[in-house]
Amino acid sequence: MKARRATRTVRIPGVARLPEGEARKILVPAERADAPPLELLLARVGGKLCALDSLCPHEGGRLAEGPLWDGRYVACPLHLYRFDPRTGAAVEVECERATTYALRERDGVAEVELPRDEQE
Repeated sequence: MKARRATRTVRIPGVARLPEGEARKILVPAERADAPPLELLLARVGGKLCALDSLCPHEGGRLAEGPLWDGRYVACPLHLYRFDPRTGAAVEVECERATTYALRERDGVAEVELPRDEQE
């Protein structure tokens, strides 16, 4: 049986201002002082706010913020790979899924469940 990874909840205020069909990058500070921040992409599609890692699983580029492709997909500008922000699934190409995170939106605040920093 696979062990469940510990998570932490990160609150991101002001998400009510993110319009339908748009994505914005957010830097989330690491728990450890020597670890880099996590770059998240928040996207609103189909009336739902979604959170995913901005790292493209194809070749390590960064998924773009701004208008969603066809109003539904986040895209990587390196090779124009597109991903469904709700599931992380690649669209019309063979590629691993983008990493998505569980998210609750309450009163204009996103509560995102992120993995805890690895301990050395």
